Amino acid sequence: MNQTAAPMADPQASLRMIVFSGPSITETELRKHAVAAHAPPVRRGDLAMADDYDIIVILDGEFGQSMSVSPKEILALLARGKTVIGASSMGALRASELDRCGMIGVGWVYEYFRRSAVRRDADVALVYSPFDMKAMTVPMVDLEFWMEGAARAGLASRKDGVRLLKAARSIFYADRTPDRLIDVLHHVAGAEMLAALLGFSGGAVPSVKSLDAVEAVCFGASLVARGRRGG
Repeated sequence: MNQTAAPMADPQASLRMIVFSGPSITETELRKHAVAAHAPPVRRGDLAMADDYDIIVILDGEFGQSMSVSPKEILALLARGKTVIGASSMGALRASELDRCGMIGVGWVYEYFRRSAVRRDADVALVYSPFDMKAMTVPMVDLEFWMEGAARAGLASRKDGVRLLKAARSIFYADRTPDRLIDVLHHVAGAEMLAALLGFSGGAVPSVKSLDAVEAVCFGASLVARGRRGG
């Protein structure tokens, strides 16, 4: 008796990518750089939905001991042969912890955590609107990145940078709105230095988390373009 053969998986089928993001990169911006599924900031248990994907990009995530995605969940994906990329925020933090286990870290924030003696979750924490994912406060990593660039450009000494970062860190992350931050920095740095710093960065504190998000998404897209199942 003839039997119908079961359909075989296409070895040339494109790899599938999913990106967990919120304020670091909008879904619209993501679509400009990659063909990928989009998911909101990752929480504990959410990676279960990623099992059908080959490449998982973790950018933003919820913080809090009962909500944060755990290293164990990411290790389980790696054990199943998935490619897991971390950048920008929660992704960068987890990648700095798990890069020796195979998670791929991308971008400035990942490098910042990787070289830090102490990793502070609060350095990437911010408040964002639940309606459009727009950031409402400024995370410390943006300020660290800003001061590093300003120092290289000769606009601020190391002592100036330490002083400004200390002032910014004194503001609770949920209260570090752009207006409040600028008021505090104006008091510490003075009008002339602050104007020079803002002029250097286009009038606002740069968002390194957004820069890293684009880099990570583009890297994931390059893996999709090169990789084929079975290839």
